[in-house]
Amino acid sequence: MSIASIATRDQLLRALDSIVAIFQGDAQDLPVESFANDMQLFTSHRGTHQGRRNVHLALRGSQLPSFDIELANIVTLGDAHKATASAYILGRTTTNGQPVQFVGVLVLHLLAIDNSALVTEVRLQLNSVEGSPETLPDWTPPIAHRQWKPGDAPAVVSSELDAPWHRIPHNTLMLTDEEQMAHAWFRYAWGLDQADHALLGQSFTQDARAVLPPMGTLQGHRMLVTTLKAFRMPWPWMLHAGTPIEIAHTPGNSHARMVLGRLIPGRTRLEDGRRLYGAHYQLELVQSAGDWLLQDMDYHEGWVSEAPSL
Repeated sequence: MSIASIATRDQLLRALDSIVAIFQGDAQDLPVESFANDMQLFTSHRGTHQGRRNVHLALRGSQLPSFDIELANIVTLGDAHKATASAYILGRTTTNGQPVQFVGVLVLHLLAIDNSALVTEVRLQLNSVEGSPETLPDWTPPIAHRQWKPGDAPAVVSSELDAPWHRIPHNTLMLTDEEQMAHAWFRYAWGLDQADHALLGQSFTQDARAVLPPMGTLQGHRMLVTTLKAFRMPWPWMLHAGTPIEIAHTPGNSHARMVLGRLIPGRTRLEDGRRLYGAHYQLELVQSAGDWLLQDMDYHEGWVSEAPSL
């Protein structure tokens, strides 16, 4: 009989929200019931910090503007000893009339301490900062549009060490079928974006099919993985952020369909607050040995604000 996770999905979502609230300037401190006193923060833009209060100060800073931040691709996994939450972070602000937007990867690692699940490690890797990054004091912008060279700082998020699926290979955290289906596409996006081709390969069935402009129709596991790997390599700063719009699934059935919207940094909502998607995916998923895999994926370009029909 499996032992339950040290943390629930709701606990992990609240921990992510706490980080976002500090970053945005909406909170005064990280809650003691969720974050360890000696926690560590590793960032690509503001260095490394230890201690809950120091982490708060580093995240917020004294001269930073208010940010509008959204999380996407949220993954929550756990077991009897540890838990991990990850998300893509999309932020924007305007400073002295100059717009700035950024995207990155946020990862929280939790351990069981004194019968509580506490965040001990926060990792925040910014992939790109667009607009006027010089208006953000004390930020070191990421290396985006050039190749690595000697002297560059190492990334603070490495998929092989930090991906939830690697940290928690045998998940016991309770998830709904719909959450597990969303995780299937998030694993694909993570593997593609973080150059973790093992995770990418675990995302598809053997006879999977995808229609992905400009690559065209890709048929079969090998063609999908090898083509996506080659196509993606020149743009390491790009992130595929998305959110499920609609899921069609009958409980107990091993097949499901999902429409997922692609989120474009800086244009995620209309003026009236409704979601805006820069493209959408029509997906078919199959459950195999308890794991949901992508069976069919059609990518449709074009801005939409309503859910396309399944």
